[in-house]
Amino acid sequence: MTSRALFLRSLALLFLFSALSACDTGAPGAAQRYAQDQTSETLQLAQATTEAGDPATAAKLFEKVLRADPISVPALLGAGDAYARMGQNDRAEAVLERAHELAPNNAEVLTTLGRVKLAQGQPTAALEEYEKALRIDRRNVAALTGKGVALDQLSRHADAQAVYETALAMYPANFILRSNYALSLAISGQMVKGTGILQELVRDPNAAPHVRGNLALVYGLAGRDTDARATLALDMSPAQVEENIAAYRAIRRLMLEDKPIGALIFM
Repeated sequence: MTSRALFLRSLALLFLFSALSACDTGAPGAAQRYAQDQTSETLQLAQATTEAGDPATAAKLFEKVLRADPISVPALLGAGDAYARMGQNDRAEAVLERAHELAPNNAEVLTTLGRVKLAQGQPTAALEEYEKALRIDRRNVAALTGKGVALDQLSRHADAQAVYETALAMYPANFILRSNYALSLAISGQMVKGTGILQELVRDPNAAPHVRGNLALVYGLAGRDTDARATLALDMSPAQVEENIAAYRAIRRLMLEDKPIGALIFM
């Protein structure tokens, strides 16, 4: 955990043990304003704690806000996001559905719901959420990315690629979009083009491990185990490398049998 994350965690714990009321003010109006200020500060801290990578503490903070204001859409959204990051997808779905009831035109609520549906293995339901979000904001990058992933999970690769191309026309520097586009190309018969895009991406010094992982996967699907091992070894132990190689071989066998593999690739 970074020093910033540790600081935020310590601050969050202080907030969790503090009272939201101001009984000592002697003035109801002042007490109400104090409570509102404290709730707002707790919400901001919860959001920062999520960004710092501590969803468990963030969830407690969002829950504290919701005890004071049960219809706070930002708190419901934040709690849903935090639960999803912890793998509590049913719980996340429940609070996000409530947020959607309260704010049906909130695209961020819909994209987060879409992400939860993907995690639950429901790409068709996720696709519906992303399409709702795009009807509200056609340039929403999270919705465009999620829609592409949902279509790829359904092995509708041509449709997914059309979404990625539309999104990349608006966000040409977006790493995740370009990486997903390349992976979609590679598993739909355009291996050379997809590999070329990923090889270019991994040369960027800011390339995340998942981008190298996508390249390794494409190498594996092409039967290039030596290249896949060399790429994986940059981020994994030898045992982890071999586990991945075995998985790539299994998926490659399915691909060669013309079996749909989208749901296995875009997880």
